[in-house]
Parts: sequence; structure tokens; C-alpha cells
Amino acid sequence: AHGESQQVAEGVLAADPPLVIDLAADFRVHDRALYERFYGEHGAWPLVESFTYGLADVHGGRLAGARRIAAPGCFATATLLALHPLAAAGLLAEPPVAVALTGSTGSGTTPRRTTHHPLRAHNLFAYAAAGHRHEAEIVEQLRVAAGRDALGAVLLTHSAPLVRGIHVTATVTPARACPDPLALLREAWAGRPFVRVLDAPPELAAVVGTNFAHVHAVARDGGARVVVFAAIDNLVKGAAGQAVQAMNLALGLDEAAGLGFAGIYPC
Repeated sequence: AHGESQQVAEGVLAADPPLVIDLAADFRVHDRALYERFYGEHGAWPLVESFTYGLADVHGGRLAGARRIAAPGCFATATLLALHPLAAAGLLAEPPVAVALTGSTGSGTTPRRTTHHPLRAHNLFAYAAAGHRHEAEIVEQLRVAAGRDALGAVLLTHSAPLVRGIHVTATVTPARACPDPLALLREAWAGRPFVRVLDAPPELAAVVGTNFAHVHAVARDGGARVVVFAAIDNLVKGAAGQAVQAMNLALGLDEAAGLGFAGIYPC
């Protein structure tokens, strides 16, 4: 659970393990004010700087040799895979707005009313509308990509009537006209083994059970507005699979080792 890693991190790291990958949020955000805005006080802040943000599809070989990795959150992974190419190209003039839908497995293992099947089945509702905590890492990583400290982002999360997967639709008002955002995505993700740029908006079922991310983008109003789509499995690409991918990169192994499995689509 989030908040628990910082309670044990000092003891774990004192043993000098060759590699630690933390799937909680405790060491993802390096801007203290940004972290505390969404999570409150941090109990082991001096350790944060020793962790590398493990967005494997973006950082790739830069994770080589990393010994402490903070695995990104599921919403953050999907949103950043949609928006990072635009940020890196200097196209984020205003805060992008990302509408994200997730399944019941995105709520952790603790039973609660909103994960109870009779409530979730055939239902759709928004939550954390005032600001989902994954906004913190999304904002920080977009700022790094764009080289702008003042950049923001809005993440609007929804619980959908499904078990697993995340689908993101992000709207961007670019700093300059972007008539072919799909070409931008293709260039940004060329050679990355787990990001597939599609010719049409992604279908969530196609990525469930896999470490793949499917993305697509369209221009509207002659490129005065851009809409970007991303679909991932929240438990694989958004959690364990990305952690394995980051581990492979950190240890100098084949990046795709152990991750080439197919999903369950179209079953």
C-alpha cells in the first residue's frame, strides 16, 4: 500500500541490495511540494532522490545500472505514454486534460463499497474529481519532458464496469498547429518494443493481459486541438510488467525478456 514503503525503506536499503523496485507511490515524485499536495507528509524524504522514475518505455537504456527504481502508477503510465511525445516536442501550451477509465482491479486488494461487484457491474462513475494522486507524477514527468516548471495537467478518473485495463482520452491545445500528431507518435515510439501506434483508436480488450500499450492520435480543427488515446493493462503494463521491463533494463538484460506473452483477446 502507498505510504508503507517509506516506513521500511531505510532498513531495506541499509542492506545494500543490488536492485530495489518499488511499486508504491512513495518514491515516484521528487518535487516535495507536489508530493505533499497529493499525499501529505513524507516519512523518508532524504531517500527520494536516490530513486529513478521507472517509465521504461520512455527512459529505455537510461535505466541501465539503476539500483533503486520507483515504478510508475497505472494511470500515470497510460497518460504519459499518450502525452510524453507532445511534451517533448514542446507542444503543451496549456494543461492537457486526460479522461481515464479503469477496472475494479485498479482499486487494490482491500474490499470496499466501490469494488463490490453488485455496485460495479453495469455502472460507471467518476472519483477523485478534485485531483487524483497520480496527477503528481504526471505533472512532474511532463515538466521534465517539456523543460517547463510551470506546466500542469488534469486527470479525471472513472471506475468502469470492467475488471482490468485503463483507457485514456487526452485532449491537448498545442502551442502551435499539429496537423499530424500520429506521425509524431510514430517517431517518438519507433523502436520501442511495447508501444504500438495504431491507425485507429485502441480497443482495451486487445491489451488486457499484456505488457503492450496501444496509442493513437487525431488532429481537430486543422491541428489547433489534438486528441490522444492510450490503452494498457493496469496490472501488467501499469504495474508488474513494467517493473520487470525496468528490471531487465537496469540489469542489462533483453528488455523484452519474460514479457512477450499474448493476452486473452478476442476471447
